[in-house]
Amino acid sequence: MAKKPLYLKPGGGRTVLQEGGEPWPADGMEAPDTAFVRRRIADQDLVPATQKTAPKEASAK
Repeated sequence: MAKKPLYLKPGGGRTVLQEGGEPWPADGMEAPDTAFVRRRIADQDLVPATQKTAPKEASAK
């Protein structure tokens, strides 16, 4: 069974690098549930975040 991806952001003003070396976006991103990500969560380098959605456009009347 595949694990659900997590939406995470850096915790407490931290700069966190992704596994590939790129900086983790400050507003968060979806991440796979891997050992690397779980270690960052355990160290509180990454914290759960709510995913921002684009506002819906007003429907035409």
